[in-house]
Amino acid sequence: MNQSQSTIHSDKRQWLVKVHQQRRDRSLTIGIQTINFLVEQGIPVTYHNISEHSKAFDEKGKGIHQNTIKRNEELHSYYQKHSRTYKVKNTRKKPVMPSTFDESSIRRISSERDVNFAKRRYLQLSKEELVNRLIAVEKYIAENQERWLTNQFEQFK
Repeated sequence: MNQSQSTIHSDKRQWLVKVHQQRRDRSLTIGIQTINFLVEQGIPVTYHNISEHSKAFDEKGKGIHQNTIKRNEELHSYYQKHSRTYKVKNTRKKPVMPSTFDESSIRRISSERDVNFAKRRYLQLSKEELVNRLIAVEKYIAENQERWLTNQFEQFK
């Protein structure tokens, strides 16, 4: 590649960088204006609402896309500060702790227990916690069946 072609490519890249920066700035200003409007009006700050209402703040009437909010770091951090749904979603995400399984919890289960209460308690667990608990219970049952069979076999000797 000769010198003149590499200069042309670098000029094109500089032009492209400038255009990208202008678009990023445009998205940021429109996004901040839209988020401030939504907060003032008491409308939930969601990706969808920002995308819909941003058209009113855009001179071209195009607005900004939901992915633009996610990819623009400054705009996304501003969204995180003002979005209640984002905060609620993050507080619900609890780190999954491996459930400690002990035999005493199985032994305490009574046939006369309140099934609705147990159902509500299980519905509060995450899918992963339920799977871990089910596997632990199956392991406990399998071990007890094995123990019972060996006991029965030894009694007939």
